[in-house]
Amino acid sequence: MLLAMIALVCALIGAMFLSGVLQRAGQPWGWTTALAGVLSWMAWLVLAVASWLRSPEGVLKWDSSSVQEDGGAGGWLWCSSSDAEPISLSQVACVLDLQRQILLCIRSVNTGQRWIWVERRSNQARWNDLRRALVSSRA
Repeated sequence: MLLAMIALVCALIGAMFLSGVLQRAGQPWGWTTALAGVLSWMAWLVLAVASWLRSPEGVLKWDSSSVQEDGGAGGWLWCSSSDAEPISLSQVACVLDLQRQILLCIRSVNTGQRWIWVERRSNQARWNDLRRALVSSRA
């Protein structure tokens, strides 16, 4: 999360330099301003790629036999290769739905909050089932 925040700050600084927000009124663009914008953008790009490569990989599953804290039946599990046992999730929130990819914020008591991308290509046959389950679990 910290890496993503640093990347966002670099991107904003680069955008401000490139748009001329930090230049003095009436002065033309100098090569230093353009160079600062390009370097900030490149730093953002490196941090964004590093963050993407470190993103967690695993399988999101619905367990109909588990019992939720509020007494409801069923719950989400996160199964990762780095975790020995599946992690029971207290919350799964759909942050961004791009039809073929979904950005989810998952929370558990043990591991806290994680951000994961769920992609259609990983299991095309069950993709619509997953999308329906995410919508119905919000209700």
